[in-house]
Amino acid sequence: MKVTELAPAKLNLTLEVGEKQADGYHAVQSVMSCAALYDEITLKSGMGGEITMDCDCAQLPCDDTNLCIRAARLFFRKTGAVCDGLHISLVKRIPMQAGLGGGSADAAAVLRGLRKLYRPEMMIKDLERMAIELGSDVPFCVRGVTTMVRGRGEQLLKLPKLPLCWFVICKPDFSLSTAEMYAELDRKQPQCAIDSLGVTKALEYQDMLEISQRLGNCFEAVLEADSEIFSIKKKLLAAGARNACMSGSGSAVYGLFTEEGAAKAAAETLKKEYPQTCKRSILKPGLPKAFKN
Repeated sequence: MKVTELAPAKLNLTLEVGEKQADGYHAVQSVMSCAALYDEITLKSGMGGEITMDCDCAQLPCDDTNLCIRAARLFFRKTGAVCDGLHISLVKRIPMQAGLGGGSADAAAVLRGLRKLYRPEMMIKDLERMAIELGSDVPFCVRGVTTMVRGRGEQLLKLPKLPLCWFVICKPDFSLSTAEMYAELDRKQPQCAIDSLGVTKALEYQDMLEISQRLGNCFEAVLEADSEIFSIKKKLLAAGARNACMSGSGSAVYGLFTEEGAAKAAAETLKKEYPQTCKRSILKPGLPKAFKN
């Protein structure tokens, strides 16, 4: 049997990080949503043998270090389903090391696909609980709707969807280490006025002005003042974005637009300097079919 799942990019509308806890993790509070920028996962069962994988991106290893294979092994171990030989094919479109949750989205897509193949009666909430063992963004990526995420990523509160808008997502030619960014937060302990609760209330009223004004990411507070991240944000704002923000621990920056024409023009302009730039809408309800639970 074969099933295909699309894995949409994650965007942090807000991101607050608490102090490092005794277990070494940081508690987070973040409003997350998805953009219609997808990786594509195809699962083929009944192949005989072990779990194998291929990917169209040569930079990505297809061994046991890959989160997709780890997700598959976790699924079979937790559910007791017998692996009759599984092959995973990944088409990579989400920029890597960008703060867009590409690896997490891929792992989540594997879990959703395996549920369809082996355990269709399984609740999505069970997948979310399983997913936390793979990473803090994976439970959200299993769900894939606008959500308040708390704790280590295991506390999920579904929120009203974003009003129709467009994101111009720009990934510069450098990456930022997640571990180093967290270390900088611990070292500098910046005071950040991020209003996640304000965004949740604005979502209830579908107030795009209030939503856009409250975008924020505490990781921006530990960047150097001359960081190119801020330069990209300025260019997005000058091109008509309602607001602009770094996603996750970076280095991708997105601008939120309410006019598709302005977003298209901005993407075309920025792409001349930053080839990994694209225009994408929000993840629309019911689309694509392969993403339905």
